[in-house]
Amino acid sequence: MSGTPNGQGLRKDLGLADGYAISTGAMFSSGFFLLPGIAAAQAGPAVILAYLLAGILIIPAMLSKAELCTAMPRAGGTYYFLDRSLGPMVGTVGGLGTWIALVFKSAFALLGVGAYLAVFVEVPVVRVALGLTAVFVILNIAGAKETTRAQRLMVWTLVGILTGFLVLGGWGLTEVGTEGVKEQLTPFFAFGAEGLISTVGLVFVSYAGLTKVASVAEEVRDPDRNIPLGMILSLATATTFYVLGVFLMVTLLDPDQLRSDLAPVATTAGELLGGTPGTIAVVLTVIAALAAFASTGNAGVMSASRYLLAMARDKHIWSGFGRLGRFRTPTPA
Repeated sequence: MSGTPNGQGLRKDLGLADGYAISTGAMFSSGFFLLPGIAAAQAGPAVILAYLLAGILIIPAMLSKAELCTAMPRAGGTYYFLDRSLGPMVGTVGGLGTWIALVFKSAFALLGVGAYLAVFVEVPVVRVALGLTAVFVILNIAGAKETTRAQRLMVWTLVGILTGFLVLGGWGLTEVGTEGVKEQLTPFFAFGAEGLISTVGLVFVSYAGLTKVASVAEEVRDPDRNIPLGMILSLATATTFYVLGVFLMVTLLDPDQLRSDLAPVATTAGELLGGTPGTIAVVLTVIAALAAFASTGNAGVMSASRYLLAMARDKHIWSGFGRLGRFRTPTPA
């Protein structure tokens, strides 16, 4: 394979379900479990529309990355595309910049695990984050298939619980009634067009993980089919949960309460079943949040290592990062 040391490339162990899990897991964390309250403070009920518009705006990036991945299925994603089209300087700057962004995004997500655990028990947040980092690094060294197996488990847990949340919320809406929903949504553009537009920019980050699967394109079987289809299914899943989930938060919570709430999903679940923090709905919501933050961290560790691998293969950084370990994974990276 061109660009791989000693002609040895990464194993093609990943299928459609794995690509879907990486993209979906990389999107769900703060965007759903933390950001809606902050966004509602800027847009009011129009925050629902903001999430929908942000999902539409990511489509050109998704289609572009899907086309590039199928044409050049190599590790490194953004770095590889920039390097081959605009040269090594631009590629290295873009690659290192994306790697740093992934590091910070993963760190934030893993700290979020401890923060959500604190809903029930006092935990050392930083130690929890460091422990999970070690676990995910070991998983990634063991192999992409092992990593994505854990990723699929976390994502299916998340999707299952959030589906239950939407069903439970639909039942809650029948008690609120049509007039109650209208009242909660009025005025819809509480902060005008400016509030809506700025909020679209704020929540757009919720979809940023969609294209991270490009970094592992080299390891995907039949990339012409599995990468585009995985991205499309992932975006459809995320947009559905974001829009319907935020709709439930807006219509079921007091506006002032929502705008100051940093855990609006757990609060909404509590309201649906009596408002006590120990209800099964709140417990499941916290489990979903933990799965979301952990899957984002796991996907980040996996993606970030492929950027270092790709840059090292081209001798733009220390070549040791281009070595594969015993399990044909980028162990040093």
